[in-house]
Amino acid sequence: MELDKVSAANFYQDNGDKVKLNWLLYEYANLLYMKIAANPKLVRYRRLYSQDQIIAFCVYFSKRLRKSIYDMQTGRSKSIAFDGTYVYEFYPNNSYAQTQELLNVALTAWEDQLKCCAGCQTKCLIDEYEITGMFDSLGKTGWPI
Repeated sequence: MELDKVSAANFYQDNGDKVKLNWLLYEYANLLYMKIAANPKLVRYRRLYSQDQIIAFCVYFSKRLRKSIYDMQTGRSKSIAFDGTYVYEFYPNNSYAQTQELLNVALTAWEDQLKCCAGCQTKCLIDEYEITGMFDSLGKTGWPI
């Protein structure tokens, strides 16, 4: 499986958007895609939707977490919310069972993302609005140096 299914370009429109939080969301969207692709309970989901549609959902869901992250950091909530509303906004006719499984996969992907972040010196959740060169490095070298 190709590691970078979700394009980094989905997370910035100009150089001002190339911040660490967007990098974290880009990484998360790719991880979410990989979890969806590997989940045996989402076989029907993968049959119903094309790869491009699933990628679009991963980008949407990842970006939707931005407000939840902000709310947690500003004390408006105690934790990041993985809400079924996020799924229903994208898939209005989605079944309850499939929505719950997508939320389970999203939470697992988030937990795995945080494990990766624990060993990273970039501190994307702490310095979230700091400009990063990782998007540019990825474009030039294929690796976020």
